[in-house]
Amino acid sequence: MKTDITTAVISAIAGILIAYFVVNGMILQDPKPINIKTLGSTIETTTSEPNPEIFNYRALNPTVETYVDCKNYDISGACLDGGE
Repeated sequence: MKTDITTAVISAIAGILIAYFVVNGMILQDPKPINIKTLGSTIETTTSEPNPEIFNYRALNPTVETYVDCKNYDISGACLDGGE
């Protein structure tokens, strides 16, 4: 029984030493410098007013205002001239 414990302790110490030298020698080497291309960062911090011909701030959907030419409506107010 003493030999089993002694063998386990010696195996553990040997494994720790081997792992230490493998990690230090092969994996944890000095990093080599790498050149990385970066994009130029020219960010504007100002905004301009939107074009009132395109952007309607009073509309429910504030993009291009759409006009529907409809002559026939049903009772609920939906257009009967075609489309959807």
